[in-house]
Amino acid sequence: MDVAALVAPHATHDKRQPLQPADAAPAPVAAPTTTTNENGVQTAIKKTETQTETAKEMHANVETEKPKNEMAPLEKVLITICSADRKTKKTFMSLPSRKDVIEKAHKYGLTGNTIVLESNGCEICEDEVLLFAAKEKILLMLLAENDEYIILPPPSPLNRSDRAGSGFDASFVNDSTVSNDETLSLASVTPSHGKNTSAHFKDFVIPWSKVPNEIMKHLRGKTSLGKRLNTLANLLVDSLRERHAHIPIRVFREVAQLAAEKYPESLLEKDREGQQIATTPQSLISKMINRNNALNRPQKRSSSTSLDTHANNSAKKRKSIQGAVASNGSAKSAAVNRDLEEKKQQLIASYRGNADLEAATIAEHMKECFPLQRAFFNNSEKIPDINAIKDNWPYIFRKQHLYQHFELLMSIDPRLLEKHFSSERERIFKFFKSSKNKKISALEENNANVVRGLAYHFNEDPDYIFKQLENGPLPKDVLQHMNPTNAPWVALVNTPDADASAAKTEALVYIEGKIMSTFTATDVDLPDILAQLLCYYYTFNMMYPKEANQTLEFIVIYFLQNTPEQARNSKKSVSSNSKYNQLIAKLANANG
Repeated sequence: MDVAALVAPHATHDKRQPLQPADAAPAPVAAPTTTTNENGVQTAIKKTETQTETAKEMHANVETEKPKNEMAPLEKVLITICSADRKTKKTFMSLPSRKDVIEKAHKYGLTGNTIVLESNGCEICEDEVLLFAAKEKILLMLLAENDEYIILPPPSPLNRSDRAGSGFDASFVNDSTVSNDETLSLASVTPSHGKNTSAHFKDFVIPWSKVPNEIMKHLRGKTSLGKRLNTLANLLVDSLRERHAHIPIRVFREVAQLAAEKYPESLLEKDREGQQIATTPQSLISKMINRNNALNRPQKRSSSTSLDTHANNSAKKRKSIQGAVASNGSAKSAAVNRDLEEKKQQLIASYRGNADLEAATIAEHMKECFPLQRAFFNNSEKIPDINAIKDNWPYIFRKQHLYQHFELLMSIDPRLLEKHFSSERERIFKFFKSSKNKKISALEENNANVVRGLAYHFNEDPDYIFKQLENGPLPKDVLQHMNPTNAPWVALVNTPDADASAAKTEALVYIEGKIMSTFTATDVDLPDILAQLLCYYYTFNMMYPKEANQTLEFIVIYFLQNTPEQARNSKKSVSSNSKYNQLIAKLANANG
């Protein structure tokens, strides 16, 4: 995931002064009855020889000083630019000149020699305009001679060729490109290669006619909704749930973005001065997800009569879609429940060796039972411990099924972490080498030290993420004394090989003090191990340990390129965390 969606929001904090033109005019010299030439030198209308000599001398001084200004080094700025089809986007540091930007864009695979604004196709004709666009984090576009600019709605968060559909693309949003919400649906922003489940929502249109008048008054008046935002989020979720039982996370993002494009003044975050500081309606997205999770929890059942009454009342508000857990009394719903329960029992029997299921069948059953799994993990009345999870969904601890569940939950392919980890490693170590912290600057270049260096930067303990041991699995009492956390973490254990003198390394995944997964691993496998740990945190709704909270959250933001509204172990907004912002900015400039 490109780093563009993560770095671009920080361009607004650039406090550097605008570059002064090299030929800035010197202060004029007062003289009676004078005129000013193009160099800013004042001369009398009737020149005497003395005045002429003085003018020549002043002109010579101007010419002498001019090269000094021209030789002053220009500061690089952050450039975000895309291809004509908007499928390829690149972010890099460049001198604020069209020539330098085009050369760097070619270096990173873009083609063309004309820079235009992505929002309206207007050509950038001066370097000063380019500098302004960079400082205002405006998305640019590079056009070739045979490219034709096409006006489209703002790029979707999913419009990325190398992602499974996650995170937000912080592109420049031009509200003028959206003329009428009633005609703009998800079909216009959802790529054709989306998941099958997303197909149920591709023609979804926000039902503005159902929004209460009081909320519409605030939206049209461009004022904040406050607590009314919950009402809007609930209405949108209920409308989506009429389409399908499972709603991918990316659909929440898309719908919220559609709403924000129509009413940005009310739905996008602002600073104290009233200036918009976000291009994503994170608050609305968060409230929609929370609402959906609450509806996915099992319903209380006191009697058959009360259940029927509850089902009938709910049906008036929305169609019941709790196919995995809560029956609405219909035969179809009951059949779906029975089918999923049967598949769950087949999975348990297969894991215990009492049934023979092929690997493809296991994967398909796990995918179909996703709503049932979420209802189990989200049960707030009786939070399942790790033993209960192991008994009910034993296959979730296998990487293939864990990754599949995380992707369905977050619309993010966790394998992207390994890809971005590898591409950013060199940049990170360049930053480490320049660090004043000797503990960081002395680190050797390997994957384990990437995580260590990030933890040291945040003054946290990397042992709460992974720890290298020498003596094999440890007893529970020793383990808890050594690393007292129930959160997922990994012990990298060096043990002698039974058939050779060389040692081998095994990764032991501990959750709540128990070994839940074991596999052979080397330093090369560490990004994959990190991805598995993060999947456990999100799948089981677990909190980061406070000793490594910022490090783990930064890994999610930087390598998975997903920005949550707030850290999992903090009420503080992630987007306002200056430590994250500063580190991202420093890494962006690590290559000079």
